[in-house]
Amino acid sequence: MTNGAIPALFFALAMAWSGSVAKAESSAAKPAAKAASLAKPTPAAKAAVYADPFEESSIPTKPAARTVVPAAPVPPKPEIMPAAPVAQEAPSKKLEAFMKAFEGNWKCDTKFAAGSLGPGSQPPSAKTEVTIKKQFGGYSWHGEFKLGKTATTAATSGMFQIGYAASTKQATFLSYDSVGSSMMGTGTLASDSVTFAEAGFLKGVEVKVRETLAARGPRRLYHKVELEQGNGYQAIAEDTCSK
Repeated sequence: MTNGAIPALFFALAMAWSGSVAKAESSAAKPAAKAASLAKPTPAAKAAVYADPFEESSIPTKPAARTVVPAAPVPPKPEIMPAAPVAQEAPSKKLEAFMKAFEGNWKCDTKFAAGSLGPGSQPPSAKTEVTIKKQFGGYSWHGEFKLGKTATTAATSGMFQIGYAASTKQATFLSYDSVGSSMMGTGTLASDSVTFAEAGFLKGVEVKVRETLAARGPRRLYHKVELEQGNGYQAIAEDTCSK
C-alpha cells in the first residue's frame, strides 16, 4: 500500500467511527426521551391533584366540639366542734379548802331590813340555827337552817347545798324552804367569801337574789340576802353567826 492510501484509510475509519458514535448516541437518547414522556402526568394524576369543591369529601368539616368536664365538687370542710367540757372526776380541793371554815353548828342573830316585811314594818330580829357539813364524799356541803318565829312571821326551816362546777370554776348554790321558796345560782370563790347570783321564787314570787357568805375569823361567819326589786339590789336580811 502506498503512503497516499494510508491517510485515506484513516479518514474512512474516522468517518465510520463518527457515524457509529452518533448512531449510538441517537439510540441512547431515545430511551431518555421515552422516559421523559412517561414522567408526564396522566389524566388520573391530574384528577388526583384537582379537588371538586362540590364533592362531600371536599367540604370542610367543623372541628369537634370541645367537651368540658365539670370539676369534681369540693367536699365541705368538716365542722370543728368545740371540745366538750371536762367532766369533774373528783371533788374540788378548792371548794373543800373554802368550806372548811363554814363547817359546824352555828347560832345566828338575824335582822331584817326596815320595810322588808312590808311597807312601814319595823326591822324585827330573830334567832336562827344553822348546821353545815360535808356530804357525798366532798362533792358538796349541805346546810340546814331553822328560823325562829317573829312578831310578824312564822317559824321557817330550809335546806341548801353548795357544790362546785369545774367547767366554769364556780361554786353552785341550791336552796329550798318550808314556805315555798327555792333558789339556784353560782358564784366565784374568793379567799374567805362567795357571793351567789341566784334566780328563783320567794314565797311563790319570781325574784332575783344576791346571797353572800363570808368567814369572819375562826368561829364567826356572816350571811346577807339582797333582793332585786326594780331599783337595784336591796338588803332584806343579815345573819351574824358564831359557834
